[in-house]
Amino acid sequence: MKNILLVIVALLLTTSCRTGSEAGDKPVISVSIIPQQYFIEQLAGNLVEINVMIPPGASPATYEPTVSQLSRLDRSRVYFRIGYVGFERSWMDKICSVNPDMKIVDLSEGVEIIEEDTVARGDHNGHGHHGTDPHIWMSTINARIIARNIRNELLLLLPGKKEYLLERFDQFSLSLDSLHLAITNKLEGIENRKFMIYHPALTYYARDYGLVQLSLEIEGKTPSPAHLMKMTDFSIHNQISKILIQNQFDHKNAEVLAKETGSEIIQFDPLDLQWSEQMRYIAEQLNPSNQ
Repeated sequence: MKNILLVIVALLLTTSCRTGSEAGDKPVISVSIIPQQYFIEQLAGNLVEINVMIPPGASPATYEPTVSQLSRLDRSRVYFRIGYVGFERSWMDKICSVNPDMKIVDLSEGVEIIEEDTVARGDHNGHGHHGTDPHIWMSTINARIIARNIRNELLLLLPGKKEYLLERFDQFSLSLDSLHLAITNKLEGIENRKFMIYHPALTYYARDYGLVQLSLEIEGKTPSPAHLMKMTDFSIHNQISKILIQNQFDHKNAEVLAKETGSEIIQFDPLDLQWSEQMRYIAEQLNPSNQ
């Protein structure tokens, strides 16, 4: 009997503490990838708490959330999905079941999506990606749409902060315009607009700035020796001097190709919290001579 009473008291204390803390807490917004945190912080400042599901260094294509991560969804008012990453396709039903009252908002709404057939043909300057290209955030043009979608939801979530939210949205929009212009100017005049990349994460970036992305990875699979040989010949013939690779991927095959062709390996991180710096960094690496 004593043990039962202790359990009841513990449950009451837990409920009381949770209710009291939640009443004074900021609204919690859950997201899939770290760059979404950047966008939300630009628009909401410190008005909300952000719960990122995919931690630094993990792949959005294969990551499986822990039990503790799923439990943190219980307090989330909104889940901003980025759109088409493998994590969301595999786990969205489970995420929704954890907190049925949590609103799901798709930030890809309104984005011109690059589909499998256009990527396979090389339209939009993308190559070798199987299915819908999920990397919509790697585009200043798409970022404007993503920001607008976030703004609209924040206005519903925080109606008393309308003036503040609209002001921050206007400021962020101006910064995106400035970033887009800076990248455009940086890449202006490149004679060879082709670059090699291990995993085709820059399809939208290439589309925005008239570049040609050539992928070593085919349909998410490690390149075969035959494909590596083919890409080596292509790289030499087309005088491609840059091979980009994400921090999250094995560098071995890229290093083999670089050694055979004399190309430079450039590491970048499309999942970095400092999104704008990464976007600018890519342009600087692709055309370091244009100061």
